[in-house]
Amino acid sequence: MPDDDIELGQSPPDKKSDHPFLDSSEPESFYREARDAVHAKGMEMILQCEQHRNHNFLAGEKDASSKEIMDSPSIKPAIPPRTQKPRARRSTDDLDPRHLEKENASLRKDYEEIRRDLKSTWKENREQALELRDLKKQNTHLKESIRTQADPKSYKDQILSERRKFYEHVDMLDEHINHLKHQLEKKQLHMDQLTFQTREANEEKANHESKLQTLQKQNARLNEDLTECRDDILRLQPSSQIPDSKIVDEYANVYQQIASWVDDEAEDSSAMETQLEKILTDKDAPQLLKTCLDSDIIRATRKHSDAEPLILRYVIQTHLHQRILADDLYLFGLDDHSVTLLRTIAHSMEDLEPKRDALTIQRWRSETLQALAKIDGFQTEQQRQATTVSKDLWSALIYLLPEISSQETGWKRLHDTVIMPAVHLATNMRFSTSCYRIIPHLPRNSGGHNNVIYHPDIQRYTVLDVATQKVLRQDSVLKIAEDGRIGEHVMVIQPLLLRMQRDSNGGIALCKPIVAVRLDEPMARRAKGVKALAGWTSSWFGGEGDPSRT
Repeated sequence: MPDDDIELGQSPPDKKSDHPFLDSSEPESFYREARDAVHAKGMEMILQCEQHRNHNFLAGEKDASSKEIMDSPSIKPAIPPRTQKPRARRSTDDLDPRHLEKENASLRKDYEEIRRDLKSTWKENREQALELRDLKKQNTHLKESIRTQADPKSYKDQILSERRKFYEHVDMLDEHINHLKHQLEKKQLHMDQLTFQTREANEEKANHESKLQTLQKQNARLNEDLTECRDDILRLQPSSQIPDSKIVDEYANVYQQIASWVDDEAEDSSAMETQLEKILTDKDAPQLLKTCLDSDIIRATRKHSDAEPLILRYVIQTHLHQRILADDLYLFGLDDHSVTLLRTIAHSMEDLEPKRDALTIQRWRSETLQALAKIDGFQTEQQRQATTVSKDLWSALIYLLPEISSQETGWKRLHDTVIMPAVHLATNMRFSTSCYRIIPHLPRNSGGHNNVIYHPDIQRYTVLDVATQKVLRQDSVLKIAEDGRIGEHVMVIQPLLLRMQRDSNGGIALCKPIVAVRLDEPMARRAKGVKALAGWTSSWFGGEGDPSRT
């Protein structure tokens, strides 16, 4: 193995798993060459380090100081490297594997010792190089000092220059001290002014605090008086009343939303005719439809195929009245136990002393229901019940309109546009101290019947022709019987809204009902230019007076 292949700091090749002589045809010569190469490389490295160290020592200037440096006790002589005696050559009879392993271990041990000695030599060389650098710096400084002392004139000039610099520095410090004194005087004057202003401000603050305490006492007395006045006003002031106009607007909005939903969702209602025929006989038909639609309504739609949208509006408004707007419903969303408790309390208030009138009890009921409506649990229950109403109504509408069954979230639009406005209307009607009633059926008319429509009823109701879906007016061209009959009542599209009077059993109509009517005779078209008929002559048909015949 060549000497250049073994680098410093690396161990010789070693294989623990296999014997070295198995990879060489001459194992003894292989180990001899490896051992000699290691010893030769180590000795060469040691000699190079020794020469490098002596060169560093001899590189400086040779003067009086360098002699002192060389004689310094801090510089230690290099430790001669440890040498190994050459081992005696072994004969070929000693090539037993165990002897070879021992020989290999011995070689490794020698190599490690040489390596440690080499590292120690390098470390000492670095330390001595650092000491030599410091000593060179000291030597240079001493040379400059000796050179300066050797020339008295330059030394004197240097002293004068240093003194001049010192005096200049002293003058600069004096100027700075005077400037600081001037600044201190200004600060002291400013501090005196601030002290005077602070004293005045403290005196003014004390005066204001005294006034503030006086005003706080007056404010406390005024607050007590204000609280008493507010209590007196609340005792004398009637409870907040929801105006009739708000109830009417919300009522009209609900039925307008019903009409809009029907127009949007039931554009093609031709399939309803078949479904309507099946309602009375189909066992799977929703009970809601069987309750709302009777044989008279279904019979009316047979003659007029365009009446399906009116039937949808009738079904929706009937369901809303039964589930949300019923008169016997205390408050939509309130459980039965709470309703029973509130009704019992209201009934017991009539027996208190002094006597409570009906208005006082209604005010209590209004305020109590408004407080209950702000509870999160009530709002959650009201929303849950409204969702149930929406889904029930949606299942009935799907039966009538199978084409809308593909809409997975169609009931949500119905819930948002129709059901929730109806819930809001019912809640405000119960919050009011007034009593409102919704009449879903047609009251008796001037003829004493509730299924016959007479001509004077056009003023009392909003009459809608089933065949044309047009609103009848007083001047509409109608065939009127001798008793005033014009047709037969079919259904109520929008119920009557009443505000009941406290002193009587009657009520005030806030919204007229919309009634669908099947006319005895179709409504005729109104002739244009009715007033011009008064000047009619036979000349229009070529009779006498016709200018073309003269």
